[in-house]
Amino acid sequence: MPLSLEPPYIASFVEFEQHVAKLIHKAGWIVETAKPNQPGYDLLVTKGNRVGVVQVKWLKSNVTAPQLLKFADFLDSQEGKKFHFGWFITTKGFGGPALALIRGWDKDTKIRCGIADENKLVGVDDLLDISGGGGGSTPIEPQRKVYFGVFTCKGGVGKTTVAGHLAGALALQGFNVALVDLDPEQNLQKLVGDGVFVPNPKGVGTTIEVFNGLDWHEDAARDCQIVICDCSPALERNPKELIERLDYCIIPTTLNPLGINKHGKVIQQTVKEIRQINKNAYLFVLVNNFKDLSVKRFQLLKSVYLSAYQEINKLDDKFDCIDPEEVCIRASDLLYYWGIHILENPENPTSRLAFDLIGGRCYPREDFIKLADYIETKAGIGILRTN
Repeated sequence: MPLSLEPPYIASFVEFEQHVAKLIHKAGWIVETAKPNQPGYDLLVTKGNRVGVVQVKWLKSNVTAPQLLKFADFLDSQEGKKFHFGWFITTKGFGGPALALIRGWDKDTKIRCGIADENKLVGVDDLLDISGGGGGSTPIEPQRKVYFGVFTCKGGVGKTTVAGHLAGALALQGFNVALVDLDPEQNLQKLVGDGVFVPNPKGVGTTIEVFNGLDWHEDAARDCQIVICDCSPALERNPKELIERLDYCIIPTTLNPLGINKHGKVIQQTVKEIRQINKNAYLFVLVNNFKDLSVKRFQLLKSVYLSAYQEINKLDDKFDCIDPEEVCIRASDLLYYWGIHILENPENPTSRLAFDLIGGRCYPREDFIKLADYIETKAGIGILRTN
């Protein structure tokens, strides 16, 4: 089992991948590193007429069920079916939901899971009776990740709901997403557990993986193109190195008649504090929990809302107060009852989002996909699709 002190062979993904490759090579397998940006696996292994793939997972915490499901989905895809088996090798161990999955698999399941010890792989198929060094692989530099931060100007404006469902909208578009929980309340774990697997009937599905801020490291989510940070309301409590890396910041607010000016001042101060650390991120103020209003009342609130940010708009060309007539997150029964489920089942996270279709429509799904598209249009997140 993993040692209590971190040994050199798990100091980083590169060392860990090389260590796993050496163990497999010593057992008589030919080991090749996957091509750059190859989805689904990290190593290709062959012995005689048997060909398999290895998913190497460098983590500071236990493996989650969505991570295993993504690998299983790859092995069931057209590309994955050409391999005889898949080994899922990690550094630490397997969480409860992941262990429940493993226990439910039978002898015909193509996945075998294990932990890389100093001299052997523990818990893997008997084919890997390994006892030493040898061989190696060439490390591959991962593509640069895109970072989002979701901030709040006050409690109850839906920061965590926005973070989780924006992740869902991006996952529906084919991105693997890491959610990093920096809020001391740790509401992300309460909402979606350790993550969500998003199946794709036309190919390999995507994942939303949830990480505690204390456990976050880029190598823990190497196949995630997007990182969304559910930030602490107190800016100084967020790791400065993460704030520096943010490409986009989302600041949710509400069209509250008595609170717009007050919220505006708090958001203005938040923007100033962010800019002291990060001068390049695109900043978006988003109206959440939008309720239908009469035309007259809406135009009044919208006017006051937009005027609260006129000065910032003049001084900061990467600040955007989103017009709620273009994009907003509407109040809906789906989001409401999704939240009620959390309150009623605090020990049983949903591991899903409020994206179910009702009568062929889903306001949250539509609104968050629209938000993702808006950010792409305004700030160029679409560049990911050309990588």
